[in-house]
Amino acid sequence: MKTRIFAAAVLGAAVSLAFAAPPDAASGRTGFQTLDKNGDGSISREEAAANPRLSESFDRIDTNKDGMLSADELRAARASHHGQHPRLDTNGDGSISRDEAKAAPRLAENFDAIDSNKDGQLSRDEMAAWRKAHPRATAPVPATKP
Repeated sequence: MKTRIFAAAVLGAAVSLAFAAPPDAASGRTGFQTLDKNGDGSISREEAAANPRLSESFDRIDTNKDGMLSADELRAARASHHGQHPRLDTNGDGSISRDEAKAAPRLAENFDAIDSNKDGQLSRDEMAAWRKAHPRATAPVPATKP
């Protein structure tokens, strides 16, 4: 069971880092675009090597086994782990306690605001409501030349 939780945590972290990473400040590129060095719209095993967590999860994410990670494969892997925090939910009860939240500084910092029912636990619904109300800034899309 612990192996599955660990694997899910690694996979979720890898996908999050590769696909939803904040833009590179210098270039405005997303995490996916930064890893996609040749700009072909896929991440090869060699390109994934730049991100150890993604590289470790490469074969699980590469569902069509073509040796490349597409944006769709990364989205699917991320969606399958959306709302799950196995690395934080150390007791496996499906919610995040204040003590468990200490492993994620941003979460711990906002714990009281996220805990809308004030039960001392963060549920998936509370986390989703917080994310919806407090979206992270995204990079502007570069203008195309006519």
